[in-house]
Amino acid sequence: MSWVVRIADDAQLFIQGLPDKARRQVSRSISQLENDPFQGDVKPLGGKAWKGCYRKRTGDYRIIFFVHHEHRLVDVSRVLLRSEKTYR
Repeated sequence: MSWVVRIADDAQLFIQGLPDKARRQVSRSISQLENDPFQGDVKPLGGKAWKGCYRKRTGDYRIIFFVHHEHRLVDVSRVLLRSEKTYR
């Protein structure tokens, strides 16, 4: 059974502004969330502000998402370029 993936408007706009190669890479990683949101380089985020969030690493980018197990739903809230300020 597959998962439903919803992408926030801000994340969608960020993805659309990426160079072609990076856009394909991020889109492929988001598509993989439909099969198994914990496949690949996925880790839970720490800290009070990030409680319940996970990140998936895809190249230089990070996909930040919430998982709603009871509804088999994945909410992608952000896609960020990894830097020292990514999680602040």
